[in-house]
Amino acid sequence: MKPWILSFVVLALLVGVPATAFAAQVTLAVPQVWQHKDTNMLCVPGAYGNIHPWNHAPNCPHCKMYCGPAAAAMYGAFQGRVAPFINQDNIYDRAKVSQGEIAGNGTIETHGVGMYVGLGGWPPEVQGAFTYAVGIQPFQHGPVASGFPLLTPQIVKAYIDNNQPILWVDVASWPADMDSIPTGLYAESGHCKIISGYDDNGTPGFFGDDTYQIHDPWPTSGSPYCLAQNVVIDPTDIYLTVLGPIATDKPTWGSIKDTFAK
Repeated sequence: MKPWILSFVVLALLVGVPATAFAAQVTLAVPQVWQHKDTNMLCVPGAYGNIHPWNHAPNCPHCKMYCGPAAAAMYGAFQGRVAPFINQDNIYDRAKVSQGEIAGNGTIETHGVGMYVGLGGWPPEVQGAFTYAVGIQPFQHGPVASGFPLLTPQIVKAYIDNNQPILWVDVASWPADMDSIPTGLYAESGHCKIISGYDDNGTPGFFGDDTYQIHDPWPTSGSPYCLAQNVVIDPTDIYLTVLGPIATDKPTWGSIKDTFAK
């Protein structure tokens, strides 16, 4: 057989092999956002009305509890959204609806209380933050016994392969160097991060050794970093994303939605 004919046959065989047969490392270009107060929005009460550096997080009431707005801002920015929708202060002002915060009035009434996720009878404020920042109401996975489907490694791969990151609420888990956590928030919410990629570690089809890239808004986190699949996927946690790519649906997405939409 002539060399050029052999090359053509080999190329044709390679093209015909499904992508899932190859090892994969897929990461999405999610912009890193550090949690911090990012506008001159008036604060009542307190003296934190001016813009200040992100590295004030350990002792600033806004910075240390702004992981929800920051994670939503990362997701929104990835989807092409711009200010005011990706300003953390605006996200908080629009989505925080409890504990004395007046939603959407251009003023921050609450300080250092964080955002709830619909657990324990509290409102789904992080979900509202997602909706404002991204422009789409999120599809939710978890927690167990909530009526929402649980996240699986296969679904994570499907989302990432279809250009969709995942906002992860790591329930009852907080940064180790966080100086204090409001008592009422501790078990009713959690630290918000973005799952922005996966690595199958050379074993396509076997998910047990997968690792996930995490974009973490906490300033001392070393973000982005990688975590093992069994650390990230937890039946007690909450995961938010959109059902499909904005503007156009990929041909394979319908079958993917059938996996968890029922």
